[in-house]
Amino acid sequence: MIAALYAQFYQEIRRFALSLTRTGPEAEDITQDTFMRALQHADIFSDMSPAQCRGWLYRTAKNLFIDQARRKSREPLELIREEGWEDDTTALYVAQMMAHLPQEDQALFTLRHFEGMNATELSALYGLPASTIRSRLAKCRTQLQKLYEQQRRD
Repeated sequence: MIAALYAQFYQEIRRFALSLTRTGPEAEDITQDTFMRALQHADIFSDMSPAQCRGWLYRTAKNLFIDQARRKSREPLELIREEGWEDDTTALYVAQMMAHLPQEDQALFTLRHFEGMNATELSALYGLPASTIRSRLAKCRTQLQKLYEQQRRD
């Protein structure tokens, strides 16, 4: 069954992945991962029509792309965590990037990502809803990601 799906939908799913990623190697990875997931869930395809199988493949490819994008958005933060604060250059780099955030957001970001507090704890500390805390942290990560990308280009 999976071989038939592969033969029928491989090119279509690859084109879809390429439209999402804009790069051939990443599109190929997503396509292959999509069909690997299909292989892992081969038992569900016997009860599905070809249109349902196609939809499942598209949804899986899209979800894999989203997961990949989320991992990439956290890449600078992971780099900072791996480097640690022991390195003076890393500490200076982090301080420079964090200086672009509003002071309250700097504290929030530090408490969350370097002190390990979760959104619920921060919510109680700041007297804000946890969803607001998560939203502000996401905004901080986006700003830091843009700064990181800009500095990498320069």
